[in-house]
Amino acid sequence: MSDEAENYEAQLAQIRASKHFVRDRVAAGSWRYDIVYSSIAAVIVAGQVAPVPFNVLASGGGALAFGLLWRGWADKTGVSVTGLSPKRARWVALALGALFAVLMLAAFYVGRWGEPLWALPLGVIAFVAALGCSRLWLRVYRAETEAGE
Repeated sequence: MSDEAENYEAQLAQIRASKHFVRDRVAAGSWRYDIVYSSIAAVIVAGQVAPVPFNVLASGGGALAFGLLWRGWADKTGVSVTGLSPKRARWVALALGALFAVLMLAAFYVGRWGEPLWALPLGVIAFVAALGCSRLWLRVYRAETEAGE
């Protein structure tokens, strides 16, 4: 074998090893992460039922909490993942975002009509959807990254 071919094989092995490292770190998943993520989503959705200054605080506080959760996970794993890659996993994240938008609008609407009791069921729906989609995203991510080898 020539030196160039050996160098190519070594580089390819190094790329595969780093790819496995990243996949294993991301694919490890954590129920604690998913529960916290889902709780934040539920608070954001249910918070939209509240009067105007409080629903904004729920949205802003939730966005900040999501950012802190993402940062903490990136620091813990050494990998920063936004959820928008790979391709199939992206669609799970986008579908969840669309569902959150619908739930938030519904919560805002019923809140303006004086129906605060809707906060609980909408929050529960958001929690369950976030938990389910988070686990689904992880499965799709694992399947797609393993298939790409």
